[in-house]
Amino acid sequence: MSRLPLFKILALSMVVSSCGGSEDSAASSTEHASPNDTAIEKSASQTTQPSATQPAKRTIGSRIGPDIAGLYLGMTPEEVNAVMKDYDASIRVQDTSRYFEYNALGKRYKTDSFLVATHGQMPGGSVGLSVGYSYPPSEPRVVSITRGHRQTTEPLTQADYAKALIDKYGQPVADINNGRTDSRAERTLKWKLAETGDTSCVLGASIGNSVLDRFVKEGRKMATVDVTPDYAAQCAGLFEYTLRGEPVTNASGTIFDVWAQAKSEFEAQAWVQQQVAEKSKTGTEAPKL
Repeated sequence: MSRLPLFKILALSMVVSSCGGSEDSAASSTEHASPNDTAIEKSASQTTQPSATQPAKRTIGSRIGPDIAGLYLGMTPEEVNAVMKDYDASIRVQDTSRYFEYNALGKRYKTDSFLVATHGQMPGGSVGLSVGYSYPPSEPRVVSITRGHRQTTEPLTQADYAKALIDKYGQPVADINNGRTDSRAERTLKWKLAETGDTSCVLGASIGNSVLDRFVKEGRKMATVDVTPDYAAQCAGLFEYTLRGEPVTNASGTIFDVWAQAKSEFEAQAWVQQQVAEKSKTGTEAPKL
């Protein structure tokens, strides 16, 4: 696909709505993904050519890995809402939507809004559940899950909390402890996320936000142009829990299929670029001079 210099910016604007409500409140800020033209060219030509290291026969909609609070990677938004409400009837569920903005022939356009995240919050904020979805043009599927747990009444010791995690998920591949025994004690347990690569590509999950501009390599942020579909296919998924305090007053868990999120973003770039091309077609009728 030839490069279209008129494609200046790809913007993600966020709209938040309560579950079952209308999207009637827009966020004051707009996140600019700003992919360069070279990256867009690569996405258009390479998204259909998966790397040999890419998980075999796996699609974004397929479930992989364990669950957090009954939430699995690959779930639909309808399944997520049902699981969150089953987790606790008092949970408050809220959706986040966004849309892409782009320019063609000097005119600004925007796509229809699409769902990027669902958040569940327990009364008092003791537990928060969040999931992030893949981007269009494909149907949304869960690509990231986080759980936050704040416990100030009869909290568990790190040993007891870690035992509960190991009983559920098995022995971790890494167990990192900062050695403290007070409120600043911190322990992180990490597991291998099945069917994902071995390359560490990101430091954490940012629910509902772009991942392509957060890739790191050897501790340094990567240039977006260097983040290709083939490289993203080698990324390890994140599967970890961090326990803070002794006893634990704050715990956070993350499951993140980095490859699935990146793949959906490459496909979204190509999808928007196609719309730019369609709105930039040249005419054939001569002007009346």
